[in-house]
Formats: sequence, C-alpha cells, structure tokens
Amino acid sequence: MVDPTSEPDLIEEPIGAPEQDFAAGEGAALSADPLLEAVIWLCHHHGIDRSHASVLDGLQLGEHGMSPTQAVQVLKQIGFSATLVKRPPSKVLSLLMPVVMLLRNGDAVILTRRIGSRSKRAGGTRYEVLMPGSGNEVCTATEEELLPEYSGYTLLAALKPGTVHGDRERQQESPSHWLWATLKRYVPYYRSAMLAALLSNMLMLVTGFFTSIVYDKVIPHDAMVTMWSLGIGTLLGIFFDLVARQLRSYLIDTAGKKADLIMGNMLFNQALSIRLEHKPDSAGSFAHRLSQIEVVREFSTSASASVMTDLPFIFLFILMTYVVAGPLVFVLLIAVPTVLGLSIGIQRMLRRSMRANMAQHADLQGVLVEAMEGLEDVRAAGAAGYFSRRYEAANAAAAASALRSRAIASLVNNFSAITQPLVTVAMLMWGVVLIKDGQISGGSLIGAVMFAGRAVAPLTAVVSLASRYQGAKAALMILNDLMAMPTERVPGKQYLSRKSIKGQLGMHDVTFAYPKGKHDHAPMVLKGVNLQIQPGERIAILGKIGSGKSTILRMLAGLYQPSDGFVEVDGIDLRQIDPVDFRSHVGFVSQEPRLFYGTLKENVLLGRAHADVGHFLEVARQTGLDKLASAHPMGYDLPVGEMGSLLSGGQRQLVALARCLVTKSQVLLMDEPTSSMDAQSEASFINHLRSAVHGQTLIVVTHRPALLDVVDRIIVVDGGKILADGPKAHVLAMLAGQKSAHVQAVPPQQPNAVPQPQRELAAAG
Repeated sequence: MVDPTSEPDLIEEPIGAPEQDFAAGEGAALSADPLLEAVIWLCHHHGIDRSHASVLDGLQLGEHGMSPTQAVQVLKQIGFSATLVKRPPSKVLSLLMPVVMLLRNGDAVILTRRIGSRSKRAGGTRYEVLMPGSGNEVCTATEEELLPEYSGYTLLAALKPGTVHGDRERQQESPSHWLWATLKRYVPYYRSAMLAALLSNMLMLVTGFFTSIVYDKVIPHDAMVTMWSLGIGTLLGIFFDLVARQLRSYLIDTAGKKADLIMGNMLFNQALSIRLEHKPDSAGSFAHRLSQIEVVREFSTSASASVMTDLPFIFLFILMTYVVAGPLVFVLLIAVPTVLGLSIGIQRMLRRSMRANMAQHADLQGVLVEAMEGLEDVRAAGAAGYFSRRYEAANAAAAASALRSRAIASLVNNFSAITQPLVTVAMLMWGVVLIKDGQISGGSLIGAVMFAGRAVAPLTAVVSLASRYQGAKAALMILNDLMAMPTERVPGKQYLSRKSIKGQLGMHDVTFAYPKGKHDHAPMVLKGVNLQIQPGERIAILGKIGSGKSTILRMLAGLYQPSDGFVEVDGIDLRQIDPVDFRSHVGFVSQEPRLFYGTLKENVLLGRAHADVGHFLEVARQTGLDKLASAHPMGYDLPVGEMGSLLSGGQRQLVALARCLVTKSQVLLMDEPTSSMDAQSEASFINHLRSAVHGQTLIVVTHRPALLDVVDRIIVVDGGKILADGPKAHVLAMLAGQKSAHVQAVPPQQPNAVPQPQRELAAAG
C-alpha cells in the first residue's frame, strides 16, 4: 500500500486557499455536495461501508458543502493517509490513483486510472474520469481537456494498512498517544527553534569576549580603532541575537498554536463521543477537566520548549568560563547542580499538593456551575445559604491547597533567584585573589562573570518549569483518563451502514446498571428485559417513578449500552450498526429537553443547514411552534436564551418535539413529551401527532392519560422488569381491575379521591 504522505513534495496544507478556489467558480456542480460524494465513493472503493450521515458526523458544512480541508480531515479519521497537493494530473503517480480533482466550478471528479501511453504520437495519456453523485458516470479525457476546468488542487488518499480488517493492535493506542503524536507532527518547528537558540547563544559569546578584550587589550594600549571595530561587530551580533530570539519565539508559538487547535478539537470530540452511562455526573467538574488542556499545552509546547532550547547551552557557558578564567568555573559547578538538585527534590511534595489542588478546584467548579444552572430553583427553595456554604468550603479547600503548592514552589524559585548574585559575588571575590596571584587578568574576570550570568540565567526558568511540571503531570493524568473513557464508536471496528431502517426493535435479556466508579452502590436499573416491537406500532410505556421506563427508552435509542443482553434493530444487534446511521433514523425527546444558546430555528435544526424549509414549517405547524414564532416580531429568529431560559417549560418541549419530528425519523421515542403542557396545548399536540405519524414506530413514556389515545399497545414496567405487555384495552382493563380491588380494601375513613382515568394510571405509577 502506497502512503501518499511519503512523497517528498506532498504538503499538509497547500499553498493558497483551496476552499476559495474550489467554491468561487460559476456554474452548477454535478452533485449537491461533490466532495462528500467523492469521499463516499473512495470509502466504498476501498471496502469501507460508510453512509452520508456517518461521514458528516461532527462536521459543520458551509454554504458550498464540504470543503477540501474537511474532506482531508474526514478521510484521516476514517483511516486514510490523505493530503491536498497542487500539481497537474501528469505529475500524479499511477500508484496513487484514484485521486480526487477539484474543479473551478465547485465540482469534484475522480481520476480512477491512466489509459494508454504518455507519448503524443500514440494519442497522449487519457484518464478514466468518474463523476460521483451523478450515477457514478464514467468517461475518458486527456489532460488538455481537463486542465481548463481544473482548479490546480488534487486530493490524494491511500488507505492505511489494517483499516479495513479492523487491526485492533494498530488502533488501540496508549492514552497519552493523543498528546505525543500531536507534538511529534511539529518536531520540525522545534528543531528549527533549537537552531535559532544555538545561533542566539553563540552570538552572545561575542559580548563576553568583547568585554574581556576591551579590559585587557584596548584600555592598556589605547587601541581606539580596535575598540570601534570590535564594538560595531558586537552590536551586529546583538542585533542578530535579537532576530534569532524572535524567530525562536515565533516558531515555538506557531507550533504551540497549531498543536493547541488539534488537541483542543480532539478532546472536545472525545467528550462528545463518550458513552452516556460513563459521562461524569458534574458538568462543572467535567468542564474543569477539559480546561486542563491549557495547562498541558502551555507546559508541553511553550514553557518546556523555551527552556529546553536554552538548557544545553548552560554547559557551553560553563566551558567558556573555564576557558577564560580557569578555576572560577568551580563556582558554577557547585551552584548549578545545587539548584537543579533542589528542584528535583521537591517534586514529591509538589505532586501530592498539585493533585489535591486539581481535585478541589474541580469540586469548586462543579458547585459554581450547579448553582448558576439552577439559580431559579436555588432562589425559589431559599437554598442560597446552602450553596454559599458549599462554595465557601470548596473555595477554602482549593485556596489552602493552592497556597501549599505556591509555598513549595516559591521556596525553590526564590533560592534560584538569589543564585545569580551569589555566583557573581563569589566569582568577583575569588577572581580578585586570582588576579593578585597573576593567574587571570581583569578582563578575564569580567568575561567570566558575564558567561556565568548567561549560564545561571536559564536556571530560574528550569526551576519554574520543574515547579509547574507536577501541575502539568496531574492535568495530563486527568486528560488521559478522559481520552481513555469508552466511546460509542469502538476504535478499529467496522460497523454496518444502514441507509434506512424499518422500525423493528427488540430487547433480549437486557440488564443494565451504571458502571462501577460512577455509582458505586447503584442497583440494577433493568433486569432481564425482553421486548419485541414491530414496525409501525404505537406503544406507551407506563410505570411508577424509578421503574426503568426512561432507561428502556434510552436503550432503544442507542444512548446506553446493556450491561448484559442486547438490543436489536431490524433483526441486527444494535452494536453492529453505525451509531450515527442509527441516530439519523431515530427521533428522541428526553424527559428534560435541553435547548442551546441561539434562535428558535437554530435549536430545531441544530446545524442542519440544508434542511427542507417546507418540511420545517410543516413540523412547526404540527407542533404549534408556528404560533410561538408568529407571536414575536423576530419570528423563528427569536432568541431562546442559555438552556432555553427565555422560554417556558411547555415552549421548550415544543422546540424539542419539533427537533424530533424534523429529522423525518422512522422511529420516534418520546419521554414525557407533554409533561409541561397545559390541557389545551396537549390536546392540540396529540391531534397533530396522530396526523404526523404515518407508519413510523412510536414509543411514548407517559403519566398523562390523554396520550394513550394515540397508542395501541401498553407496556407496564416496575422494578426494572416488564409486568404487563399487550393491547391497550386489555392492559387498561387489567390495571383497572387491580385498582378496584385496592380501592375496596381501603377503609371508609380514607376515601380515594383520585378520578377514574387517573386511577387507572396510578396503579402503574
């Protein structure tokens, strides 16, 4: 297998802006999104089954669809070596084909192979050209015919070994690989920064030699011409030293910025991919974990890089001190190891202190976010004092641990700060004795002091870096734990792509409990649940609070994975189906729907920039969202506030329902969809839901009797088990009989005032 990135003239980022060239042309493209179709074709060509939804997962498409940079990113995530290059077709090796050519009109075509000889006498080279997204039509063309439409950019992609067959050993990398592999990409930047540091430090030798010569040669001999010549040369050296320093800073900062973008996106995508049963309970603590990337990035890409480029030159300046002043070098040989040894000696104390500080700051952040998110409830319950005490306790603990860490670090920092004046005093005092004995000259002493200053200067940065090392190490451990959390897509596993589903669902001996460590004493939520749901069925799940109703719904939605047993979709184990494909066919409304900062329309579409406007308006009408929009001058651009704070509970449910229906899903799963609606809104919604559901599988968890009008089957759950399952009339009659027997057993002095329809549901919770 040829790796396109192994070619010497392949570049990671092409010269110019391919996105602009690619989209700036006039004329209609052959496909609505030609690059997306090209990526799909490449996957299928190499035996990888990927759907459009799976490829687009996590991407925010622009007005012109997938950009070339996004195409490269997607192909790399799938398992390709991919890059963009600027070269004519004749310069693309046949071994690298098929390749994707970007055209001026915004289209993309695939060169699958060369045909014929390159000799013009033989008719010249022809290429087999495939047009993805237009029925995969194939034609042939010469390079002269292609060049007028060619944008100049070609996307090369070759499959990495082991991708198709799911080589688990290659895919399963150590938790820290995400960091070191990213930094490894920018080794050339750090290598160049090291060369710039070498140049800077070599130039700084000039200053010491200049000073020594002026004292020993220029002043005694009144050599003014020599002084001016040496002075001009030294000034030039200082100027170029400034240039070298700036270049080093630029290289380190650029590499750090690039690595920061990659690592930040990697961590955020990992956070979005974590299996929900493993998600941390505290959002604030989880956000604090993600923020630790700043500590790791600053240490690994900026602070350590700057220090490491200067550290080797300590030995150079020690050597130069010995050259010019002989015995005075022993002052440095004592001072440098002492400071470095002290820095290493405090690491154990710092490690304990930093880990405690990290944990306490995470708790502090959790209390803060929890209080701010529930500010309305905090005030309504008069719980401000309770949260204030929690915050004060967490803040005090965090401040105390931070103070201990700073005290330890300050001790070493302050000691290193006085090292330089101590070295200077020691060398001057000893140097005077050596001058008196005739072993060195005055100029040698001054030069040695300057070289010693340059040798000791990096020690302060080294000590500071050593103090921050434990903080970065603790942060890295936190991020490694995050990167090691199980995700819904197993690395290296090849999933089945499903372009559509019928809506047949099943649960076979499903048992579920939250993972150990999240809830150490959590009981079994589901116990051996067996369930079969046929396409187009309309089902209500009833049960008292905590019976497992919502968990069953989340299992069927693929949000949780069973501890034992399995969930099937159309007769296939759900774990074998691409999670993105499955979710694209399932509409889900949670019990507590979350809205996000933005407008009404944005919260319904959630990034579906190319959604059908007519279908969106129809969904808005079906759910009653159109009335909310028409009542406000901004219409569907009405801001909803953070977490939907500007809308009522019922209005937030309308938005969540519209979000569910706009996907045109074959399976609709709703958890208490009308719990915050008044009777009139609920009746209107039920009428619209009845007319909107045509052949889809509908499963509703509810305590509201009115919603039973839209279902034909009822499942009763209690204690994580299914107690009853059957036609609606049969199950309601059974529940009514059980309730009647219970009511007859109640003594007369305790009358049951629950109305008959609600009594029927009360037996189920």
